[in-house]
Amino acid sequence: MEFLYSVVESFKDLIREDVRKISIINGIFWALVWFVTGVLMWRYMINITGLLINLLPFKFVQNAGAEFIFMILWLQAVLISIGVFFTLFNSFLSKKIFSILIAFIFAVFWIIVFFYYKSEIINYLQKLIRIFPFESIEQAVSVVLAIFILYSFYIVSMYLGFLLLSEKYILNLIKEEYSYMEINSNFSRIKIFSILLKDFLIFLVALFLLYPLLFVPFVNIVLITVLWAYVIKNALYECVTSIVGKIDIDQKLIWSFAVVNVILNFIPLVNIFAPALAVLSLYHYIMEKKTDLLENS
Repeated sequence: MEFLYSVVESFKDLIREDVRKISIINGIFWALVWFVTGVLMWRYMINITGLLINLLPFKFVQNAGAEFIFMILWLQAVLISIGVFFTLFNSFLSKKIFSILIAFIFAVFWIIVFFYYKSEIINYLQKLIRIFPFESIEQAVSVVLAIFILYSFYIVSMYLGFLLLSEKYILNLIKEEYSYMEINSNFSRIKIFSILLKDFLIFLVALFLLYPLLFVPFVNIVLITVLWAYVIKNALYECVTSIVGKIDIDQKLIWSFAVVNVILNFIPLVNIFAPALAVLSLYHYIMEKKTDLLENS
């Protein structure tokens, strides 16, 4: 129950203008950084992903191409739906986190529709892919893999940006919600950066070793979620506990906070708020635990 309470409270904190503003600025800034980087490095990235794809059997690449196109079609359906809704009903979107809920609803709706008709869609895409020569299929899958790698850099950068800026916002929340508790922050941006960098390097090694699994349906979602969660969990724990103080927390619980929040990275627009939700949910959990300890002492 405390876990769910913490997650719910973190969503409530998105109502705060300062949290929403820094989340949006952070998300847009890193999106621009990695878009420009991707444009400049695109040729090199395609060469690298092309070499990786060449190592896979032709039939495997054909099926992978269909699965990848399936996921792209889902993403496009979500984005188009959100765009149309925002255009027609823009006046309603000033209501706090209403726009985030709408994006989430559309994402869930299209997940249900696409997976209900998945076998029919995949069969049609596989027939369509057979028309094209191997070079075209290889290039298409290489492009998608390159985009995923760039997106992973974007996700990690967003978390890094928010973690490095989070001390001010957490201390403000403590003054408002836990003013009776004495807090001695020991926040270190250098330590958080080094932890995240080390775990991201491990992430890259694991990604290149396990990349064939990215083309296996359902397994790819689990793999991506676990790898993303691994990247952020240690830096997330260090960030929050260095500000509010350390308490004994089961590692499985830290993994749970990380997994719940990285799942949001699969949802367009909502993903820019994922770092804030990760930090704030763990913050609320630890502060409630500290409060319980204080009351029972």
